[in-house]
Amino acid sequence: MRIEVTGEAFDDAIEVTTGQQARIVEVSAGLVSSVNGQTGDVSGLATEEDVPALAAPAAEAAASAAVTAHVEADDPHGDRAAAAVDAAAKVEAHRTATDPHGDRAYADTAFLPKAGGILTGPVNGPGTFVVASDGGVTAPSLTLPATATTVSKSLVITAPAGAVSYVVWRAPKACTVVAVRGYRVGGTGATINAQRGASDLLATDLSLSTAGTWLSGPSVQNASFAAGDSLTVAIRSVAGSPTAVTIQVDLQGA
Repeated sequence: MRIEVTGEAFDDAIEVTTGQQARIVEVSAGLVSSVNGQTGDVSGLATEEDVPALAAPAAEAAASAAVTAHVEADDPHGDRAAAAVDAAAKVEAHRTATDPHGDRAYADTAFLPKAGGILTGPVNGPGTFVVASDGGVTAPSLTLPATATTVSKSLVITAPAGAVSYVVWRAPKACTVVAVRGYRVGGTGATINAQRGASDLLATDLSLSTAGTWLSGPSVQNASFAAGDSLTVAIRSVAGSPTAVTIQVDLQGA
């Protein structure tokens, strides 16, 4: 009798049932002697050690595909809408917080607010620019804007008979002359000027050629006054016996 074993024998005992009295045939096979009817050396089968290496490419491809699908998904974690609402709420809370960075106390004492405030001195700047603790500004070369507060110093000289000059003001602090003006009543003419100390403020005397009209001189020179400087107004000439001549000097920063 010939028995063909086509698989691994888990037990060398083979029971053959023929419907007659059972017989037990002992087969000492040990290892598989053939696979699918093939005998001889078996090749091409993976060992247990080969399995990880053989499985790695497929696992890597599957992982890459999963990462790509995750990155390209509109809402891979299912929390996009909730996260947007939460972020918006946190930004609004930060914007409206009284002290979101915890430095308000320091900032309030170190900086002026956006809406403005009072700058307390002393403050030093370039050159001779200084703001004193009382708010006074020392800046002989400072050119103030047209919107700055302007003060005027003037003198009415009645019935002038000829050239005459008068000291009318002492500058209490640094300031700038922005204009010299004149007004004549009666007569046929007059010329005027003003001075800082002994220096003329107008390069050319101002002619009061039209009576009853305020006239302004040409560009001002020697305009920067320091504290203690004297302002002088002067009639340089008259014609036709004017009744009165008014000389006015406009200053900024005084």
